[in-house]
Amino acid sequence: MEKIGRYCVRKKLGQGAMGVVYLALDDLINRQVAIKTLRNDRLKDDADYLKALDLFMQEARIVGQLNHSHITTIYDMGVQDSEPYIVMEFIDGCTIKDLIVRRAAISVADKIGLLVMVARALHYAHQRGVLHRDIKPANVMILKDQLPKITDFGIARIMQVAGSNMMISEGGVLGTPLYMAPEQIRGEVLDQRSDVFSLGVLAYEWLCFQKPFQGSNQQERFRAVLTQRPSSLSVLNNKVDDELAGIIGRALEKKRDNRFVSAEEFADSMELYLAQRNMRPEQKVVKRFSYDELKIIAQLKKRYLFFNDFSEEELGTIFKLSSKENYGKFDYLIRKGTSGTTMYIILSGAVAVVDDSEDRHVVLDELGEGSCVGEMAIVDRLPRSASVIATRATRALAINETVLRLSNPALCLKLYRNLAAIISERLRASEERYTKMLDRLR
Repeated sequence: MEKIGRYCVRKKLGQGAMGVVYLALDDLINRQVAIKTLRNDRLKDDADYLKALDLFMQEARIVGQLNHSHITTIYDMGVQDSEPYIVMEFIDGCTIKDLIVRRAAISVADKIGLLVMVARALHYAHQRGVLHRDIKPANVMILKDQLPKITDFGIARIMQVAGSNMMISEGGVLGTPLYMAPEQIRGEVLDQRSDVFSLGVLAYEWLCFQKPFQGSNQQERFRAVLTQRPSSLSVLNNKVDDELAGIIGRALEKKRDNRFVSAEEFADSMELYLAQRNMRPEQKVVKRFSYDELKIIAQLKKRYLFFNDFSEEELGTIFKLSSKENYGKFDYLIRKGTSGTTMYIILSGAVAVVDDSEDRHVVLDELGEGSCVGEMAIVDRLPRSASVIATRATRALAINETVLRLSNPALCLKLYRNLAAIISERLRASEERYTKMLDRLR
């Protein structure tokens, strides 16, 4: 095959029950893409084919609207020789399945940090009405920059509406048996908690290199998922304590009402676990330092509009719930692409806001004592759009939204409100500048 649609095929990347994946080139914009062709050879007649094709296009459009740096982007879709195909972002990395097979040496903190990002990306999709339906180690990649990327997002549903049962593993249920939620095996309507269960299975396996459920054939596997209680993670891996084992165990509850209500809640629990143990996977371990609490609280109230109406007692609570960190020159406070819920107030020293993509390193801004960075993460929790690097010895107050929200919801709500007011003010100022610019052009 030389072309699929307008794309020039370079080589075959892989083949499975669903179809074939190719590496191709989009000549129009000189971009490498991955193309997944989907088998569609089990439909009864032309009417079924046309109906399935229409549903396929609708579902592919929905999935194609997801715009998140931890979710593989769908660029295009089409049909060639009666076979639907999807054109996706080409990803260079390895899957978590690869890492599990070779028992790659990755710390528990780093694994949990990556799982938090995956869970937040799942929540982003769930908010937009899209379920994955086939979360498993083979469908999560770790890129060269050590960030995760969920692949095949929505492919299970697309295959379903396209009328194919090629994704069915050894039987009549869509999905991969040992990663499927009990309700998925029973053929019930799925919701976001079904993806949470599958992510729990992935997390369990990655942390101890052993699947929580076992079975030599499909019926045994189904029975295991429906009835077996997995061994405790803390028994299988002595680096996993009972608290972390309990968090993963809650994601694996048989009854969905007993699981986390959302992937976001699952992410929050894992992030809170990391924060309480000062396990910060996105940066080097930093040294603590001595400080004058009353002086810093007075500075917060004086310098930051979003803290202006906080009482000293309230600021004292925030201060106690926040970590005080010391960075050396060139240490990262924030890495581009990471999902984080921490904002930083520079108490001394200086930082640079940098776009440090693979092919560029551009300083966007330089900030000194009294500056605040990362506050948008408090509001949207989306992946960071730039890195923040210390340009000399720097001390910072790190305010973690997850810790604050779960420890003192009222204070967190007040911070949300004040940050929203400042963002609104910035938007109005930007609109005024834009209007004045248009008036001058007229």
